[in-house]
Amino acid sequence: MSFNRSSCLLVASAVLLAVSTPLAAQQATPNAGKPPAPPAANPAPTLPAAPSQAGPAADPALLRSVSLSAVFTEKGPQIVSGMKWRVFRVELAGSDAVKVTESDDPSPKFTLAPGHYIVHAAYGLAAVTKDITVGRDAVQDTLMLKAGGLQVEASVLDKPISPTQLTARIMLIQPTGERRLIAEGVSATDIIRLPEGRYYVECTYGDSNAAVSAEISVTAGKLTEATFHQMAASLTLKLVSQPGGEAIANTAWSVLTPGGDVIRESIGAFPSLILAEGNYTVVARHEGRVYTREFDVKAGQDGDVEVVAR
Repeated sequence: MSFNRSSCLLVASAVLLAVSTPLAAQQATPNAGKPPAPPAANPAPTLPAAPSQAGPAADPALLRSVSLSAVFTEKGPQIVSGMKWRVFRVELAGSDAVKVTESDDPSPKFTLAPGHYIVHAAYGLAAVTKDITVGRDAVQDTLMLKAGGLQVEASVLDKPISPTQLTARIMLIQPTGERRLIAEGVSATDIIRLPEGRYYVECTYGDSNAAVSAEISVTAGKLTEATFHQMAASLTLKLVSQPGGEAIANTAWSVLTPGGDVIRESIGAFPSLILAEGNYTVVARHEGRVYTREFDVKAGQDGDVEVVAR
């Protein structure tokens, strides 16, 4: 599929007004998120599968070709990757539909017996359904799937952060203004496929408290590149007998905020973590003894935090 590109620059929870004109085509990769709830688009029916795509006891002479494709906008180009198609047969009005076939081909061709069907087309977290009727003639139909792509990026002091260290949490902003969680733990190495709409996106650097967020709009047929500015640093904790000494193994660690909230707990000689800019207390426990130290985190100032066992 092809995306036009737009971009927005995000600092903490504020969006800087920086939107580019469409530039180049983009090829999306599958979404690796873990959606806890279905997206705003039409969900696929949860139905039992039938053994034959043509329908039960279909006469081969009656089978007809059904060709399908999808576009982002009414006059837009055909979507050429990332599609998932399912076809369900409806025997009688009001009866349950039964899945008869499916395909990952962007432009599938099915062979179906005459009858009524429901076609479900999914593109990441976006989906659409359509009723079709197969009669005497071959069927050719195009579904419009108003979806776009979101690429999450981030930097610290203008230094890009590896996408492997970033995850996204995405909430749909409903017309009422309420937010509904649709995906979390989404890897920033992927282009996230979403229905057109407004979203509240939280970008987390590492797996502790370095998170920033902003509202982002996704437009059909476009890739929105959202760049977040993180104010954080990567640190390694060490319990030492003297400054600059060897790290002591089998140490249990806790990192707390000034209010006493636990940010991170771990065990080891060299635990590493990423923390948002601020003040912290680290607690090290070794062989029944407890050692503490207060320290500050400055954005972009990676390094070691030594706790001296005295």
